[in-house]
Amino acid sequence: MRIASIVVAVLLGVAAYAQEAPPPPSPDAQVAPAPAPVPVPRIPGTVFVASDETVDSSNSKDKAKHSDFGVALRAALVKKNVPVKVLTDPAKAAFTIRSTSSHREDSTGTKIAKILVFGGGSFGHFEGSIEVIDNESSTVVFAYNVKKGNYQSAAEAFAKHYKDDYLEKSRP
Repeated sequence: MRIASIVVAVLLGVAAYAQEAPPPPSPDAQVAPAPAPVPVPRIPGTVFVASDETVDSSNSKDKAKHSDFGVALRAALVKKNVPVKVLTDPAKAAFTIRSTSSHREDSTGTKIAKILVFGGGSFGHFEGSIEVIDNESSTVVFAYNVKKGNYQSAAEAFAKHYKDDYLEKSRP
């Protein structure tokens, strides 16, 4: 019993000591300031493409193809020879291209009606909203809304208009 009370007293003393605040530093001690983070230089004429997953807006949860619209945007920028470099590091990019999109697939009845009346046609509807943001000032410098039959056509339409309506006109 006596050993148990000694062990309890020692454990309580250790716990009390562990809870005490450390002594304050002496006034003579100097604390070195933390080094300032080195900013990553942004590369002019570069973009980073950030996009959300395409939303299925049809009434069937398994119909629409889930695609990453950002991949289509990157491919369209290259295909249309847009004079920008697409980067994978957002910290180095001068601009960020942000997009949201939705895809709706027609129902089977609508597809049959289009085949009978029009002889075919597009069975999907793709909508996308895209904005180009200057990373230095957080300013939206170009915005585009597109409605096409598929995401590739929509991405290529954005690339064409971004090149012709913004980049070509903003050159000195």
